[in-house]
Amino acid sequence: MSEKIEDFLREAEKLLKEDDYGRAAYQEMLAAKAAASTRDFKTAAELYERAGEHFLKDRDYDFSSKNFRNAAKLFMKIENFEKAKDLFLKAAKCFSLLRDDNSYNECILGAAKSLEKLGQMQEAENLRKKVT
Repeated sequence: MSEKIEDFLREAEKLLKEDDYGRAAYQEMLAAKAAASTRDFKTAAELYERAGEHFLKDRDYDFSSKNFRNAAKLFMKIENFEKAKDLFLKAAKCFSLLRDDNSYNECILGAAKSLEKLGQMQEAENLRKKVT
């Protein structure tokens, strides 16, 4: 892991000790972007997911949804389709709270694609029916 990523994560840990979830999540998101820029997609995906969870604790549905979606896309890239499906659905739930129908639909279709990759065609079709 690069020194830059470690710096972001150290700062996030300090903020988490202060229960400052929003600022900690932002540091994790920056670490995720740095990891993605070095093509360390697994680390980036895990960090985006962590950031999403911390933004969720801070009730920041905008940033949580976007971080979950970023994580899901990276998990698709590294072929962890089960994790991608779960995160697309988590992002979709947040986007529905924001009444962002386009992003909600994108995430539902991403989850359906993940299910297809897992060979779960009927479940994928059932999800597609939820697209508004």
